[in-house]
Amino acid sequence: MSAGPVVVVHGGAGSLESEADRRQYLVGVAGALDAGVAALADGCAAAVRAAVVFMEAHTIMNAGRGAALAADGTAALDAGFMDGATRRYGGVTGVRRCMHPVLLAARLADEGDFGRFLGPPDVDALPEEFGVPACLPEELITARARAILDRRLAAKVTPGAAPYLDTVGAVALDANGHVAAAVSTGGMSMKRAGRIGDSPVVGSGFWADDAVGACVTTGVGEALARMGTARRCMQLVADGLSETPAAAADRALDELIEFDGDERGASGLILVTRAGDVVLDHNSPEMSGGWARPDGTRDVTHLWRRPG
Repeated sequence: MSAGPVVVVHGGAGSLESEADRRQYLVGVAGALDAGVAALADGCAAAVRAAVVFMEAHTIMNAGRGAALAADGTAALDAGFMDGATRRYGGVTGVRRCMHPVLLAARLADEGDFGRFLGPPDVDALPEEFGVPACLPEELITARARAILDRRLAAKVTPGAAPYLDTVGAVALDANGHVAAAVSTGGMSMKRAGRIGDSPVVGSGFWADDAVGACVTTGVGEALARMGTARRCMQLVADGLSETPAAAADRALDELIEFDGDERGASGLILVTRAGDVVLDHNSPEMSGGWARPDGTRDVTHLWRRPG
């Protein structure tokens, strides 16, 4: 794969119930890549914002409108953004009045010396302050998401079970050698109200540094937050502790499972290095994702659990 400017996205790691859902996730991935590449001329930050905004609007994905619902029937969204040139970051949690929380996170990053992390109730005022379109809480909820929650509550299934892939995210490298990362999610299906996962937390759900590259994670938020997986993966790349970026990704994900000795931490990640190397990896049952470059080369794929 040739190096150079690139956009990488994922539609989440986890498991789904049907081939129809898998096809729709790949439609979302493909559209996000188109949106990201179209914005890449304006820089990596614009590219990852555009890619994630597209997926937040693609209502089958666990982000924005149509995201997984908490056990109390509400939608509470989280998002994060980081600029690799400045290491400024922004994170928002518990968003109920905006379909595109990634835009709020990006604006918080713009205004902070280092970064900003904001939750309820103050996060509800950000759409008006930043000029980002607001919505009513009920507008985030789709009939599909409600039906899934009702079915799960009746069956008393485990929170986080299929048919959702968890989280959406994007990383990008632009023509000036800058990287950025962005992530957005509705969180774990049937989560406890007020639960915060890894996605809005810098170092756990996302990381970007021009000196190394950018990474975003997806999967079991509690495990990813405990291990700081996005930061850990890029540190493995930077320190040369693994032979290749792909080996670094493998190691970072394997550590999630090795910590507990079981597969409760099975997750995934995407990364791009400063040289333009791309990795999509997971040890969850499945993950959707892809990459695209301005020269038209691209790949959109649904990944299944790797052997071994």
